[in-house]
Parts: sequence; structure tokens; C-alpha cells
Amino acid sequence: MKLRNLFWFATGASISYHLVKNRHEMKSDVQETGQLVKGIQENLAKIQHNLDIIQEQKANLNELVNDFQYKAKLFSQQATASLKEIQAIWQTNQND
Repeated sequence: MKLRNLFWFATGASISYHLVKNRHEMKSDVQETGQLVKGIQENLAKIQHNLDIIQEQKANLNELVNDFQYKAKLFSQQATASLKEIQAIWQTNQND
């Protein structure tokens, strides 16, 4: 029983020694990790904001596309009507 207690004491002492010995490195690692986490959270918030803007602009773009398609259809109809008129005038001038 005493040997087991001695083993655990030695193990605990060794771990404590290594923790104290490397405390500055561990502290800087923890601080660096904290800064990285903060940076990641800020980037995530920026990305989320940009996604919201993109979704909003997507709706605006869809409206513009629908408007453009409607205007293109009207232009095509007007161009066809004008072309028929021109062809009719051309044919009447050719027959005279």
C-alpha cells in the first residue's frame, strides 16, 4: 500500500513540476488560442452579415431580371410589329 501511495505522489509531483516549468509557454498558448477563437467569432459574424446582404441583393436581382425579361418581351413585340409595317411599306413601294 505504501508503494502505491509513493508512486502516486511521485507522479503528481512530476506532473506539477512540468506544469510549473512550462507555465509561461502554456500561458502564451492559452492566450493565443483565445485570440484565435475571438478572431474566428468575428470572422463568422462578418460572413453571416455578408450572407444576409447577398440574400437581400438576390431578391433585388430577381426583381430586375423579371423586369428585364418583361421589357425584352415588349421590345420584341414592338420590333416585330415595326418590322411588319416596314415590310408592308416596302412591298407597296416595290409594287408601284
